[in-house]
Amino acid sequence: MLTLGERIRYVRDTILKVNQATFADRLGFSRVATISDYEKDKRIPDIATLRKIATLGSVTLEWLLTGKGPIFIYETYGPEESKDSSIGLYSEDFVEVKVYDMATAGDPKTFPSGEPIDVIMVPRSDYRRGPVAIRVEGDGMSPTILNGAVVGINRKDRRLISGRIYAVWLSYEGITIKRIFIYPEKIVLKPDNHTFPETIIPKDRRGEEFLIGRVVWVFQRY
Repeated sequence: MLTLGERIRYVRDTILKVNQATFADRLGFSRVATISDYEKDKRIPDIATLRKIATLGSVTLEWLLTGKGPIFIYETYGPEESKDSSIGLYSEDFVEVKVYDMATAGDPKTFPSGEPIDVIMVPRSDYRRGPVAIRVEGDGMSPTILNGAVVGINRKDRRLISGRIYAVWLSYEGITIKRIFIYPEKIVLKPDNHTFPETIIPKDRRGEEFLIGRVVWVFQRY
């Protein structure tokens, strides 16, 4: 039976057909030596890295960890589910979600646009609630959502409910994350950080064009 390191090398060399430098880049590592250490069984990847490796190679996490069971995801889920490029690749109960930059992700009509800047693994239940993600820039929603956090957006949830957090488009700011409050004559976009100003939109001028979707999950480090 292959060792864990040999299975990682199999994913890189035989399935993906890339060198260690390219593989390290896809995993977000700056040191190529880390991949060499994994493949020589000198180091053991953490579970998040193992999930990424499984997703990149379309192999099951069970096989990667133990060498047992089906190797490829399509042998478990079927080719249609495992290879659907619109939703990313499934690995056990996690889904690879593309992350976009707030500055280039587009307006409500084109969102998401541009090239993704990252991918993250999220639980399948979170993916179903919010399949598109953006990386937050700035401290306007701190301490609820920190600078650098990744938030999941449900583009289909465009019902405005007071107190909930939404991704909105402002012509002078682009995409921003705000908590929305609805009043008879106006809509107020409030940052959770009270040192930042509110944005007031007259109700008769709001339309629907400014709303991208509701924020339904957040992944961040404190």
